[in-house]
Amino acid sequence: MSSDSRGCRLLSDLNSVFRKDPEIDEYDFLPVLEPKHNRSPLILQDHKLGLEMWSVKILHHYAYNTLMTWRMKEVNAKFLGQLDLINLTRAIVLVNPDCSTAWNIRKELIESGDLSVADDLKLGALVLGKHPKSPETFSHRKWLFTTLVDSCLANSSGSTVSNSSVNMYNNFVNMDAIDVNLDPNVQNGFHVDPSSKQPDFQEHAFKELRNCQKASDKYPSNYNAWSHRIWVVKYCLNCSLQVLFGELHTTESWVSKHISDHSGLHYRQFLLTSLQKQSIDLKEQFSVCYKNLIQKELATTTDLIKCYEGHEALWYHRRYIFQNLCQSYSAGTLVELFHPQHEYEDDIVLNISQKKTKLENERQVLLLKEIDTVTKSDLTSKDKFHKSLAQKYIDWIQKFSRSLES
Repeated sequence: MSSDSRGCRLLSDLNSVFRKDPEIDEYDFLPVLEPKHNRSPLILQDHKLGLEMWSVKILHHYAYNTLMTWRMKEVNAKFLGQLDLINLTRAIVLVNPDCSTAWNIRKELIESGDLSVADDLKLGALVLGKHPKSPETFSHRKWLFTTLVDSCLANSSGSTVSNSSVNMYNNFVNMDAIDVNLDPNVQNGFHVDPSSKQPDFQEHAFKELRNCQKASDKYPSNYNAWSHRIWVVKYCLNCSLQVLFGELHTTESWVSKHISDHSGLHYRQFLLTSLQKQSIDLKEQFSVCYKNLIQKELATTTDLIKCYEGHEALWYHRRYIFQNLCQSYSAGTLVELFHPQHEYEDDIVLNISQKKTKLENERQVLLLKEIDTVTKSDLTSKDKFHKSLAQKYIDWIQKFSRSLES
């Protein structure tokens, strides 16, 4: 049997599998290097799909060549309908998710109304289960969410949304303006079953956070997954306080199990920085002081450094926390400076002078306490590398202290 005929048969088997079970949630390549039986190399069980290794290259080669021949409009290219394109691009991204041409063709199918955003989000989640670091897949998902937002805003019932309201939080999405409806009778380009209840935009966004979590679990220091998670929180969930709190709580246990994952620690830094920007609302709505949050993060990092020596990521995370803690003292004092309670000018000048002195004293106490914590506590050990990390941190504190004085 020729390679083309085998590839065509494999593609047909793959399409049949997805028709038989549209709820496939995981797939992998089985270590079978050559065909041993006269049967399909695709195995389906409990929504899990396995492809024997020998068939993967043949399937991808056939699907890719067929698609590229059509794309480049060669003379010998056969006609491909929309369903053919959907099936071919699916076969390609399952094997090689960083084929941008395949994802771009799927974008065109969505724009023409031949493919639903929901189905493509589902395929992307499946692909990330096997290829958790695929940059093209994450990039395509950003496009899908942007398209979904635009469609939701355009079809919000009775909504008079302006660009200024959409960008009210530095290009964040105004969730209140979104009335999501994926019904094809209402929304061009989205073909879904109107009898089934479709998830709204926020449900899609929260599900995306879980997909990012799974991708991070499968691949250590997964920068693409964590960056995409930041993007979802910022541009799909408006950096709302509830989401930030939930993510801060969710990732605390994750970080304690992945202590060398700088990308995960950077995500917590993003969450804390976002909470700091909303510290006034944080205090008014939840009676939570931001300074307490950053002090708790410092205590947690202290415990992790004590338990797990020689992990550079934790020390760099501690730099961020300590610098942020110093800034929180400064911010609190500045608020008092510009909201004086005294009526007379002389009293105001005296009050400002006292507050500046108080700020300098608080900073000095904080710096000395931190140096003492590092040098005289369990944060130091006999391990040479751990000692060098602690010394680098102390050198940084001293340099940081001089920058504050200047």
